[in-house]
Amino acid sequence: MRKARPPIQAAALALLVACKGPSPEPVGAAPSPQARSEPAPLASPPTVGRATSGDSGPSPEALSAGQELPPDTPREAPRDPGARDPGRDPKDLTGFAMQVVLRAGEGPGPPRAPEVNLAAIEAAKHKLEARMAIEASQTRARFVLTGGLVVPQGTELRARADRYGHLLLWPGEPTYHVVEPGALRALLGERRLDVAPFTPASVVRAGDGAHRLNMHTRRVDVSTRGGRATLELATLHDSGEGGTLVCRLLLDLMNAPPSTPACATDEVPLHAELRWSTQGALVFDVTSLVPRADLQAQDLAAPPPSLQLATSRLPTPPSETGLSRSELAAFRTAPVDVPLGGAHDARPPPPEAGLAVVNGTEELRVVWIDGVPVAWVAPGERSVLPSLARGRYLVQWRTFLGDSWEPPELTAVPGTSGAGDARGP
Repeated sequence: MRKARPPIQAAALALLVACKGPSPEPVGAAPSPQARSEPAPLASPPTVGRATSGDSGPSPEALSAGQELPPDTPREAPRDPGARDPGRDPKDLTGFAMQVVLRAGEGPGPPRAPEVNLAAIEAAKHKLEARMAIEASQTRARFVLTGGLVVPQGTELRARADRYGHLLLWPGEPTYHVVEPGALRALLGERRLDVAPFTPASVVRAGDGAHRLNMHTRRVDVSTRGGRATLELATLHDSGEGGTLVCRLLLDLMNAPPSTPACATDEVPLHAELRWSTQGALVFDVTSLVPRADLQAQDLAAPPPSLQLATSRLPTPPSETGLSRSELAAFRTAPVDVPLGGAHDARPPPPEAGLAVVNGTEELRVVWIDGVPVAWVAPGERSVLPSLARGRYLVQWRTFLGDSWEPPELTAVPGTSGAGDARGP
């Protein structure tokens, strides 16, 4: 005779049978409609990410020009009821800080000659390397721009998880500008706030990425009609939507919608390569990443309480040079007389000393000399680099983002170099 189960065991077994549901059906892996709309369809399913501000609330709103926001007061994300309180200052925020280098490719190097000062040229390259310092909490981010960009040193962009777009803080100005979604490319390329239309974006997983900063990464490929990007993402716990805000910045540069699910919560991009559909590329490379628990709320406010919405356009001088006269003069150890002549060397009006640079295009252009982006010139403007020693230099004109450039030319100094219509016959 079989012994009856104890009442407790019988009840447990009944509960287990009642809770067991049917076996889950496999989920289909149909290609994304956005992927089918692209010239080269991608068959893999899109990666899963979050485009919202990290909670179940409404989707972020897009910033618009002329829209003034109330003063912002970033706060720490709510903690779990059972989480241990470390006794931090409530004004401190958790997140991370990172240093980034932006590279738009290498320019043509200097000609081979005994008077070429390679050490001075390398020092100039390092000084004019475009850099970005980022501080991000779980819902806010601050981007500080330095180095060889076309915006002033110390220009800031601020972003928040509940808004698409950025706020621009111009150095020395008591105001902020609204950078609408789709305008970041024009800002970094031409010091303008023109909005470019978005194009559909497809996102696919691309396997494991490289180990960077002692962290494992996964690769994600994003494609639009304007270009393709490969992102290498690392998991950084308790970073919230901070990494998503960095991803939105990269997506904006390739005209992808800010809601594109490229990065998930608690993911941070450590490396990105953006390749334009025309030509050229832009590399985003994180050189250091430090978790932070002492970020200051006022440093991430978007907008800060002390600033008002700007009503004027961005100031754009005719040109700017990133090197001092002595740094430019050091490109050569001694002057070398070169004979005048040739169609390009005879362009009027040649200066008495140095190099005249003339931008005959309709967009801001950067003039590269011996592989160094020494200056930018606004459309239709002319400038002179008077301290370049006599001799020959390799000169090339490019856009800052590297999506358009002209062939390099060996140019005599004193002389003139022009882009577009200013190139002469």
